[in-house]
Amino acid sequence: MNKKIIALAVGSAIGAFGASAAFAQSNVTLSGSLNFNYGMFNNGNTGLNLTNNNGATGPQTRGSYDALSNQESQWAIAGEEKLDGGMTAFFLCSTSMDIVGGSAANMCARNSYIGLKGGFGSINAGNYDTPAKRMTALYDPFPISAAMGQGAQMWNATASNTNNTGTPASFSRRQQNLVTYDTPTFNGVDASFAWSSTNEASAGYNTATLRKPRMWSAMVNYTNGPLGLGVAYENHTNYNPAATAASTAYNGGDDTMLSLAAGYKVSDALRLSGIWNSMKYGTVNAAGADMSVKTWGLYADWNVTGPYRVRAGYSVQNSTSGSFGAGAQASYTTIGSWTANGGAGDTGAQKIHLEGVQALSKRTEVGLTYAQVTNDRYSNITIGTGGAASTGYGEKSTFMGMLIRHKF
Repeated sequence: MNKKIIALAVGSAIGAFGASAAFAQSNVTLSGSLNFNYGMFNNGNTGLNLTNNNGATGPQTRGSYDALSNQESQWAIAGEEKLDGGMTAFFLCSTSMDIVGGSAANMCARNSYIGLKGGFGSINAGNYDTPAKRMTALYDPFPISAAMGQGAQMWNATASNTNNTGTPASFSRRQQNLVTYDTPTFNGVDASFAWSSTNEASAGYNTATLRKPRMWSAMVNYTNGPLGLGVAYENHTNYNPAATAASTAYNGGDDTMLSLAAGYKVSDALRLSGIWNSMKYGTVNAAGADMSVKTWGLYADWNVTGPYRVRAGYSVQNSTSGSFGAGAQASYTTIGSWTANGGAGDTGAQKIHLEGVQALSKRTEVGLTYAQVTNDRYSNITIGTGGAASTGYGEKSTFMGMLIRHKF
């Protein structure tokens, strides 16, 4: 009798423990995407030599060659757990996946965070795209990086997995040490606000790091049926965007970006969208010089018929303005990817993107791609990763190739 009572008690305890353990388990999922291009890069001639007022350095070319390139492939583990009081804990760990062996990456080096959500919205901390970057991604059918991307032209380089001192000129950022608050959706309106902690200050506060760098970013997006409208604003404080020697020339300043976006679904098969950015780099050096740039892009995503889809884009980086880089041609300099010449002009670039794909299933598509960057006389925006490291000033660069994408 006693043995039966003991067995029953043990069984009940095990059952209770099992139920408790099941209640505590997270709902974990694995997902990802593989995106690869193979094609021909051509980065034009050597182009203009900015230190030589007589112009071009010669007719030699930078080469035409084939390359296989990874385009933001990744795998991700995500999970969440229901908590008392209507709260949910959640996490995301995204990692680059380059099966062609082009690069290695640390675990969770792409969008990754841990947070809590409930009726108040959600808050998370980690390595995450800024609200400004996430807003514009809603209206851009192309990636930010690689041959079909436009990070260098539209947002002055792509800053992936970076802190407050890394790629300081870029306004397309996956920011480390970021705290993000997302509001609940209310009548089609979503909003987000994020700020970076000043981790770098504790390790580098000295004569070469005059002030603590920090960024904050905010966006509001409205969706109503076929219509989408978005606005974002981002501020970088003490980022030293021109990499000026801080101890002698950079005394701190604010760099800002305003982004506007709109999209309209003309039919179930066709969506048109556009993005406009205005960026200003304030107090770049001790003389108080500044630089401003406006960029814009127009896009179409058209499901032509059945499994066939066409994506097209045309984006423009206007010439820079402001006092930074003023003087003779040999004095021209850069902030990030953009040439500063005191507003003398001819520092813009234009890009065409074309992509035709066939869906082989709900998760796999193949297609053909074409991209072309045309630089003004004093601009050298490159076509994207996978080709040459740089393009000559005033040169045109192109990419023509094939793609394959698979999601899981």
